[in-house]
Order: sequence, then C-alpha cells, then structure tokens
Amino acid sequence: MTIINKTTFCIMNRKLLMFLLVTLLGGMLSPASAQKSLDVSSFTRDVTDLTASMSKPVRDKDEGKLCALIKVETTLKDLDIRADALGIVQKEEHQGEVWVYVPYGAKSLFFLHEGYLPLQYQYTDKIEEGVVYRLRLMSRETLPAYGGSAANSQMFVLSYYPDEATVIIDDMEVPREDGHYIQMMSKGVHSYVVKASQFKTEEGEFTVGDQPALKTVKLDPLFGTFQLRTLPEEDFEVSINGQFVGRSPYKSERLDPGSYKVHISKRKYFPVDTVVRLREGDNLNYRVKLTSKADSMFYKRILGGRNVSFGVNAGYLFPFVKSSAGGGYVGSPINYSLGDSRENVSYTSQSGFTAGIMADIRLYRNWYLTTGLNYTYIRYSNKFNEPIANSIFEADEDYVYMGDAAPNYKEDYTFNFLEIPLLASYRFVLSRTSSIHLNLGPYFQYGLSAKMKVSGSTEMYGGAYQRWGVVVSNQSIGDVSASSHMDTEFNLYSNEFEFTHIYESGGGSNRGVSEKYTKENSPYNRFNYGLRAGITYELRGFQFGINYNLQLSNMGKNDFWEGTRIPLINGQTGTNNMSGYKHRIHTLEIKLGYVLRY
Repeated sequence: MTIINKTTFCIMNRKLLMFLLVTLLGGMLSPASAQKSLDVSSFTRDVTDLTASMSKPVRDKDEGKLCALIKVETTLKDLDIRADALGIVQKEEHQGEVWVYVPYGAKSLFFLHEGYLPLQYQYTDKIEEGVVYRLRLMSRETLPAYGGSAANSQMFVLSYYPDEATVIIDDMEVPREDGHYIQMMSKGVHSYVVKASQFKTEEGEFTVGDQPALKTVKLDPLFGTFQLRTLPEEDFEVSINGQFVGRSPYKSERLDPGSYKVHISKRKYFPVDTVVRLREGDNLNYRVKLTSKADSMFYKRILGGRNVSFGVNAGYLFPFVKSSAGGGYVGSPINYSLGDSRENVSYTSQSGFTAGIMADIRLYRNWYLTTGLNYTYIRYSNKFNEPIANSIFEADEDYVYMGDAAPNYKEDYTFNFLEIPLLASYRFVLSRTSSIHLNLGPYFQYGLSAKMKVSGSTEMYGGAYQRWGVVVSNQSIGDVSASSHMDTEFNLYSNEFEFTHIYESGGGSNRGVSEKYTKENSPYNRFNYGLRAGITYELRGFQFGINYNLQLSNMGKNDFWEGTRIPLINGQTGTNNMSGYKHRIHTLEIKLGYVLRY
C-alpha cells in the first residue's frame, strides 16, 4: 500500500506538464532563446587506431586489463564527462577531442555543459579491451530533437516519490531535484533503479524512442504513520511508548510496522491510553475524546476506549427451577400412577455454568449495546420414594400378582443451551479505567440437548390371585415378592420413550420387560426467551458482574404434560392428569470477563 498525498502528487505532475509546455512553447515562439541539447551523431569503432593497445595504452587499476579509449569529438570547451558505475580511468584534453579511457564492459557516458540539457548516452557497441571508439558530439536546439528519428537522443523525464529518493540510470547515480529527473538520453533500452530509506526499491527498464519518454515511479513505503486529533480541544500532550513526542493535533514520524502504546494527557482532563497498530503503508487517522475533570459528577463523564470492543466471559449459575400446574399436583415427566400431591416434584442439586464471547458497541456517549453468544449448562435432580398400595406387579393368563410397592427413583436432569443476549447498558464512569454498568434486556435461548437419567428400583410384596379372564379372585393363594430396577436416559426434546425393567425375583424373576411410548409431543420446547438484568464492575477491561435471568417463555409443551406422560410403574397411569403445566428455569449468574476496550 502506497501512502502519498494525492494533492501533492497531482501538483507534482502539473508542474512537470507545465515544464514541458513552457519548453515546447518557448521553443516555438522564440527559437533563438530555446535551450540547446547535446546529441551523439555517431559512435563507431576505429580498427585502424592502435592508441589504446600499443602507442598509449592504459590499464584498469582493479583487474589490470587494457582500457578502451573513447575519443569524443567536440567543439565545446569545459565539457563535463562522467561515466557509469565502472568510472573513468583516465581523461585527456586534445585539440577538438577529449580522450576518455574506460574499463572493459562500460555501458554509458554522461555529458554536462552549461546552457545545455544533460545527455546520458548508452553505447551502441560493446566496449572491448584495447579498442578505440570515436564518438561525435554535436549540439542542437531542443525542439527539433522532438521531431522524429533524425536525432540519436531524445528527452527522458522521470517523476518519482519520495522526493529524496536516489535515482540510478544505467548503473550510474544521477542528479535529481524535487522529485524530477530530466535529461537527453540516447535512444534505446535503459535500466533504472529508484530507492529510498524505508521504501521498497523499484527497478526496471524504459525505452527512449522518437518521442519524449515519461516515467512515473511511486515507491511503496515500508513504514506506517498516524495522525491524532483530540476533543473537546487540541494541545494535549502525546507520548509514544513512554516518550513525549508532541502535542495534538499530532502527526507521527515514519514508524516501523508494529504496536505502539499512545498516552494522551492534559491538566484537568482524565488521560487516555490506547494502542496504535501499524502495518506497511498505513496512514491512520484517530480522533480521541477526553473527559474533563471539571465534570466531577461520575454520571457526566464519558467512558473512554474503543466504540466497538470484544471480549470473553465465564460464570457460575444458580438455577431456580419453577413448575406449576392444575389438577392438585405438579409432577415430573415420569408418571408414578398416584395422581396426587405425593407426586409433587422437589428439584434439588441445582447448579450450572456459562461461558461465551461478547461484543460491546457504543450507541451514544455512555449508552452501549451488549450482545454475544454464550454456552450454558444446567443440571438438577428430583427423587420419588412414595409407597404405592394395591399395585399390580405382573399378570398372566392364570394369575395376577399384586400388593404394596416401595419405589425409590432418582431423576437427574442436564440441559445444554446456546444463548444470545441483547442488553441495553449504561455506564457510570468512576475513573479513566473503571466504571459500573447497568444492564437490562432480553435473551434468546436454543436448547442443544435435554436429558433425564432415571435410575432406581421397586420392591414389591403381596400375593398371587387366581383369575378367570377378567374376573380375579379376592383370596390370595400364596405370598409373593419381587423387585425390579432400571437405569435409563430419556431425550426430553423427543416424543419417543423406551426403557426396560429388570426383574430379579418373584413372578417376573430374572428377566427384562421393555416398554415403549410415543407421545403427541416432547416434554420441552427448544426455543425459549427471557429477560436479563444485571450490574457489572469494570477495571482496566476486567469485569465482575451479577445477572438475574427471568425466563418468560414456558418450556413445557401441554400436549405432553396434560396427558399420561411416561408411565413407569407397570404401565399404570392413575386417574388424575395435570392441566395448565408451566416449567421455567430462572438463573442467578456470577460472571468474570475481560474486554479489549483500550
């Protein structure tokens, strides 16, 4: 990403165009005053001249090889001749000529003279050891050089950013000014390198032909910058990583990519700390609002930090399971066949936990919207151990076994939910890093699973009674006893229930009896909702809070609860069903969290 002020670069380009227009128009309107240019009319190899190899050889000081001799034919006095990166080994002034000894492999010469546009000429022939070359240098008016193919050189214009960049043309560093490099160059393909500290180097090739060649280079920065403004006023002290760097409005220097701790302070204001994260090419703008200590009442202060923050939280739950129904009793999903208050539930061992992610969004001043996604786990238990008189243990074609039953069962419930809260939250600012939050709003709940594990046994004591069809004797022909036990898990989001009693003695000795029931509906709804209210204390992003969740929706489905539910005692259902059943789980939460606010 390149950071460059668009206005600056547009002005730079306009300046360049104005230069070209002035040069062109100036030449057309006043040819006599037009700036002249240098051109190479010919560059040839002189095979008859043995100056470089025999009569006056010069050797390269680095490798000891014979230098090539370029005899520059010119009428100009005080001509400044420079070479590429290999340099000039020796230069001599002669009548009408300048002798330039260059090393083997040299590529170009650079000519400068007062009153002429500079010329960089790239050799059209390979420079070899001990060989003499003749270069004829002539001058011409600038405008005819634009005309076509008659000249051997043409104007090259390079615009580059940043202005302080180093420019290398054909392996030779060239003079430049204000982001421009303008000179006459020999026609052909040339190489360029533009480099600057803290910028990515760009290199490549360009071609000079019959028309002026234009090239624009904008280097990609390897640094980042940021600008900082403050409200309600400026002139706040700004420190970066503990070092004072200036006052607002503040524009940073070029900074390496990374994170920087920025501290903003001023007398009679609460200071603010934030973190600026820079990447290559970033040019970030920040506006920070600070709270005046003159607003000493805490309800007038504005909470600092980001407008949108994210965090995590976790907490312990204290569930309060509330059930109600008509019909004289409130039972569980299990029908124990009594149909009266002896079946009333008493939920115990209630506990749970929650964990999730949160988003804290500033709406206006100290008003926030707090939302997120939480996972919630809740468990509780219920026990049943009421005796049942005149209960039928089992029956076959000849006998009915009945008497008193002593059941002893435990129901263990586990629920897993996903919750989304939508809370309006107001912040009372205690200091620059601490605040109290008052939260109120709805929450929405989706049940992932609802399990009820039923385990226990029934001890039965009674007699065997003879039967003839539907007629049963009222006289026992003998005493019998039996016991059964079960350990089964039910899905309370399903309407199908299957379990097995294992009989260990008595009339149903040593065998299992399976039962399966399909109901019109499941016991509980997956989707529920409620109202949450709470208070949170925050210090430097760490939070401690207490919430109460009031479930408003009825978890129970009446089609199930107003029917015979799940008969457990030998299929007996009793004669009294519940009506208007309601089941809700309220919770008290104690939560800890952390939010990335500063």
